Amino acid sequence: MPKKHLSNTNFTFCDTVQSLSAVAASLRSSPTLFLDCEGHDLGLAGGGLSLISLGTPTPNQPRTYLIDAVALRTSDLRSIFDILESPQVQKVVFDGRMDQTALFYDHGGICLQNVVDLQLADIKSRVLRGENEGSLEQLMRLSPYLLQSEVQKNPQLYHKVQKLPGLEQTVREHGVAAGVEELTIKGRFKHTSWLRRPLPQTALIYAANDIALIAHLWEEFVDQGYIDGKLAEQSLRYVRLWTAGPQINASHRYKLHALLPLEILEDTAVERTKLCPLCERLLPQRCFSVTSWTRDVSRKCLVCRAIGIRTIQQNTGGHRPVK
Repeated sequence: MPKKHLSNTNFTFCDTVQSLSAVAASLRSSPTLFLDCEGHDLGLAGGGLSLISLGTPTPNQPRTYLIDAVALRTSDLRSIFDILESPQVQKVVFDGRMDQTALFYDHGGICLQNVVDLQLADIKSRVLRGENEGSLEQLMRLSPYLLQSEVQKNPQLYHKVQKLPGLEQTVREHGVAAGVEELTIKGRFKHTSWLRRPLPQTALIYAANDIALIAHLWEEFVDQGYIDGKLAEQSLRYVRLWTAGPQINASHRYKLHALLPLEILEDTAVERTKLCPLCERLLPQRCFSVTSWTRDVSRKCLVCRAIGIRTIQQNTGGHRPVK
């Protein structure tokens, strides 16, 4: 597929009820939408949702609508929320966890339906591209997030630990779009300013460019056969991870990290589980080391174990203390 340029100036900014009415009609007519949200500390307790960005598939660039979630009240946004909760309209996201969490806690329990998460599709595509679980390629992705010496010392403890990619990284890895340097415009906008009004043009271009990236990545993944029949169910499980219980905050390092939570891509089955008290998830035996599974206290899953080691390495200048 020829590479496409990223810069997306084909967007409409909606901050009034009148403008939103026409936008909702256009969105309802599209069977697939590209979704991304922007905000300050998006999805976290004390944070706030600023923009709901939605794009419809069109040749070359998606038609993008940037909806002001600060200027418009929850009641004003009902027509948009109906679309997001509709099982008939497919929503394509990239790591939609914080988007879903923000919508759920900031706007009265909005739950996305019919979601496809391209971050998961990328993880799954690695096997199709020859990168199997426990392979050198899979383990190498963990460095420098985790020290390579640690992974090499205990490779069996990292076979199920997958490093999550960012959106721009994924676009580059799959060779989807030309002109990635255009995204340097993002560096000129401070994320702490998302809740201020009026929003600068750089913020709107930032949001629209993310929709363009998601749209181009979606087209590539469809062409390559990376969107399989299980992805929608797995994506729903993924984006709703943090909508049970109190809203997470910025200090929760065992949930806010760059590793794929366990048992998102596996087929659900009736089997014995135990609680990992760090990520607060019930997980089967394969998600723990042999010794951790048998413990009644200090139990931690393989991902939380890795995050604990990363924390130690950060606090000790990159060296894991000898026990």
